[in-house]
Amino acid sequence: MPDFAHIANSIANDPLASLLLAIPISFALIVLSSRIWWVHGPFAALLLAVSILFQSQRNLAFDSFLVGLFAFPPLCRDIPNQLLLFRIGIFWFSAFAIIAAIIYAAGDRAQPALPVDNLHVDRASPAVTIERTT
Repeated sequence: MPDFAHIANSIANDPLASLLLAIPISFALIVLSSRIWWVHGPFAALLLAVSILFQSQRNLAFDSFLVGLFAFPPLCRDIPNQLLLFRIGIFWFSAFAIIAAIIYAAGDRAQPALPVDNLHVDRASPAVTIERTT
């Protein structure tokens, strides 16, 4: 069973795992920041500038998460409060996407029950017969 340190390390180093985690967090911003979009917009701009300027190897998932911080809060101002079903659907999607990200991050540590290499019997060619020619 994978440990939490490996999952966190995989999410930090693997762009796809980070992107799988960034997507639900960005969707959750629709619900949480409908009234305070101006609070985290400048903070996201600062983090994106730091990411672009100071990271030697840029992480696509981190940048896309910051783009989510920019894009979703202004859009969520147009969502009326009566669409509770839409917001609950976003929370369900976020929950399952987080579970998928953790499963993906833990995936390379899982060992199969039977190693695939041992399933194939390698049949060697018969021993070479040495003929004596005299």
